[in-house]
Amino acid sequence: MTRRKVDSAACSAAGFLLWLLLLSARADVANYDPNPPFRLDRLKPVEIRDEITHLTLKAYQPKNPYNILINYELGMHCVGFDISYCCVIPPYNSFQAQAVESGRNGERPKLLSPADQVKLYYFLRDNSYSEGNKMKYWSVPKDVNGNGTMSDPGDNMANYVWEHVFIYKDLEGTLPKDWSIEKRIHIGKDLEIPVDAGPSGKPLAGGYLDYAGDQGGDIVFTDSLIPDVKNVPLRLTAANVWDALGLPLTAFYDSTRKGTIRSVTNKDFQPYQYSTVQLHDKDGKPILVDGKPVQFFGTNPVDIPNCVLCHSAEGKGAKLSKQAGMILFEKEYDYWKKNYPDESDYMARLSSSSINLLEIHDKMFHTQFLKEYNPNASSNRLGSVGSVNCADCHGDNVSGNLQEPRPGATGYPTTKAKALAPSIHAAHAVFLADMNDKAGRTVSCQACHPTHWQNPSMNNFDRNPFQITDSYGNNKFADSDQRLAGGGCYLRRDAHTNPDVKPPFFLNSLGKWYLENVSMRDENDKPLNQMRGLTCTNCHNQLSNELYAWDDLDDVVAQKGKTLRNKGIEEIRKAVADGEIERFLEMADPKIKNGNNPVYTFYANHKGATLVKATRDKEGKLRLLPWNASEGDPVSYDAASGGSDWWLAAGEPKCATCHAAPFVESEGGKYFPIDQPRKYALYRYSKAHGALSCQSCHESIHGLYPVRYEGDAQTVDLTTHQAALQYSPDGRYAGPVSCAACHTVNKRGVPTLLSGTEYADDYWASVVLLHYMREGDEKLPVKELLRKYPYPTSRKVVLESWK
Repeated sequence: MTRRKVDSAACSAAGFLLWLLLLSARADVANYDPNPPFRLDRLKPVEIRDEITHLTLKAYQPKNPYNILINYELGMHCVGFDISYCCVIPPYNSFQAQAVESGRNGERPKLLSPADQVKLYYFLRDNSYSEGNKMKYWSVPKDVNGNGTMSDPGDNMANYVWEHVFIYKDLEGTLPKDWSIEKRIHIGKDLEIPVDAGPSGKPLAGGYLDYAGDQGGDIVFTDSLIPDVKNVPLRLTAANVWDALGLPLTAFYDSTRKGTIRSVTNKDFQPYQYSTVQLHDKDGKPILVDGKPVQFFGTNPVDIPNCVLCHSAEGKGAKLSKQAGMILFEKEYDYWKKNYPDESDYMARLSSSSINLLEIHDKMFHTQFLKEYNPNASSNRLGSVGSVNCADCHGDNVSGNLQEPRPGATGYPTTKAKALAPSIHAAHAVFLADMNDKAGRTVSCQACHPTHWQNPSMNNFDRNPFQITDSYGNNKFADSDQRLAGGGCYLRRDAHTNPDVKPPFFLNSLGKWYLENVSMRDENDKPLNQMRGLTCTNCHNQLSNELYAWDDLDDVVAQKGKTLRNKGIEEIRKAVADGEIERFLEMADPKIKNGNNPVYTFYANHKGATLVKATRDKEGKLRLLPWNASEGDPVSYDAASGGSDWWLAAGEPKCATCHAAPFVESEGGKYFPIDQPRKYALYRYSKAHGALSCQSCHESIHGLYPVRYEGDAQTVDLTTHQAALQYSPDGRYAGPVSCAACHTVNKRGVPTLLSGTEYADDYWASVVLLHYMREGDEKLPVKELLRKYPYPTSRKVVLESWK
């Protein structure tokens, strides 16, 4: 028992009552309700003849004859739309989808591919373009070919930021036997990116999705920091997924974005865009059901980080800059407000904040980004330097830049710098050390990352009581709990911050610890009757990396092999923190104390995990072996990748940290180096229930079903809530997607394929079964499936992990 538990039980009658409630709930779990958490009101009754029992069964047809399950591989793309001054992360939003022909009349559903003579057509609702009054990207000049000018065809930022990524023939990873550096086709440089299209050439305006086969797709190459290791394949799309890669999406609708880009205000942002997909036949004709096209929508989240709040006007960063004699950002603001009547205060501040960031960088790190800055220039205000691409010096896995400095950088001297993620976080540590809520948890994650709501009227930072800062970046939750705030990437959005989510949560011992010691406690560490949920640093923390380092799994689903994830809380604490309670708390639930922020310390001091082991053969040729090989010298992510192991890397937080097996990711290695063998894959690559992506039924990370719903006006992400209802058996249940979406089900919502088995009368055990089922299991006969995953095993999971 941790000290937190002892203290709360001793000092609070409410705590004692909560303890009794939890204890009684645990005692009653053996009698859990086997019924589903929804009704079957929207399903059509049907009678079918069971092949095993030969009995006529009363059942319900699946909700839809077809389902298209749509998601986006990142939680929210955090990107600027005016790239005139700098590019932290390039514009990049992807459609990802899986299509299923439902199993009507008791038949098995079918995951559709091009072999079924179908195609998927995509478009965004009311969002068909970006460049112009929504984005400045292709119109921003930059020397792509390195000849000293910025006037050649293709000399723009949209081409420049991708030219380190290359192919030789296609996006299928074809590597010729006679490859050479001269034969590379560089994205952007040799293969120009069309206006309003992604780096793969897919247009924002719509088109047909590509299909990634059994080995995944959209494979590009990049080079590593190790001179001998070239042509590193980056497999960007998971197997059996349709996608349109890297679209330059903005948070602005066509119909409401009027005037020039200079007139954008906070009220123009609608960050949860409707990504729409239609099912077509091989000839491109829509497939109809009841005379209507088969069409579904998902969520493409995109929003801008909140640099503008602190780094302009009366923001903290702006004030400190003026005290240090940096005033160019004020000239930038004045220029736009003086010369352009349609310039909004927001856009003037946005330009001002960009100059402020570059001016601070020049002063602190002796760069020369503003050496030609002209505060009176009507265009190209940075001169021959051009817009600054942060990945020119800082490695970044999201954009596939593993080298630092980036080859081909132009306009300024480059140097080898830290990976982009720890550089940004560590640089802000000193200035944001006191930016915490009453509990001591940093609010800077939510404050800096995007915070716009789908309803434009909620995007007044001063008037919206749930915005975590005011319009100058001042913390509004210093005396409260940041989990009551919301907007943007995570808080007040995801299932993990939704107080209406009900058990079962299928938690392991660490997940139960988080539920009792974080989710069910307020900012004063007092027990609550309603969940507050988790915050960013409960997942993005040192504990996640420690657990990753321990994993060496023989079977990721059964958790056989070496791991801490199936151990008790005391054993975990002993392993990662030598049993020290305070040290464990700094890892698991980091809080600011005496100006020390354990999360920032972790970012600043983090050393990359082992990527591979390297050895030489008799001829001296380099051989790379798996990370856990018994021979060779360890090569860390730091040594091989300028992005280290941040973002799009194997050590990212895992569902398996808190959730009991089989509610865990797939084994890694298939998408190496983005994931690793004998460890858990990233959620974006993981599959369960056969070849279905976890994202297909649960939605994208940070926006997991059921998202928090507080009415059409006050819901942060209304799009995802509405998307979930497309598959709802009763019009109210909002996810995750249930069996009834694709299967004929009985009165308990269990597929009739399981009729005559013990699973048929236990919805929750059947949910466990579908998570046990991995790729290939969906093809097994029922008897063989049940031998592999017997009912008592699944029921035991429910009993032990119900919370």
